Amino acid sequence: MLHGLRHYKGWYRGHPLPVRKNAMVLLMFLHHHLPKDSPGLQPSELGELLKLTRPTVTTLVNSLEEHSLVERINDEEDRRVVFVRPTEQGLALVQQAKQEFARSIEEIMDHLGPEDGKELVRITRRVRTFLESRQNDRDGGGPTCGD
Repeated sequence: MLHGLRHYKGWYRGHPLPVRKNAMVLLMFLHHHLPKDSPGLQPSELGELLKLTRPTVTTLVNSLEEHSLVERINDEEDRRVVFVRPTEQGLALVQQAKQEFARSIEEIMDHLGPEDGKELVRITRRVRTFLESRQNDRDGGGPTCGD
């Protein structure tokens, strides 16, 4: 899903994304990987999970925060600890992205027809399995972005 979003530039209300694609990927990652009872993820955790440097994470979070798509929350016990979590506006944007992505896939499947559509799904699954296996071999396992 995230890969498709990276290449689909004009979906947001007929305009480009309100933030850079990398910031949108971070927002979607937060949405998909943030436990329900969690105050958020620390920027250092985001960097580790997404394999991004601290300055890159800071730049992306700043951009998302400027657009009111994420918020920073200080830990109540240790004010030095900061968590990042999506806002309601950020969650709504992720939902829009998911709906538009589903519409795009539906258009492609309609265009291909039933037989070619099934073949595309079969090949896509094989490619994903291969890529996940290769990544797990490199990383030693763990969750992948988009799961």
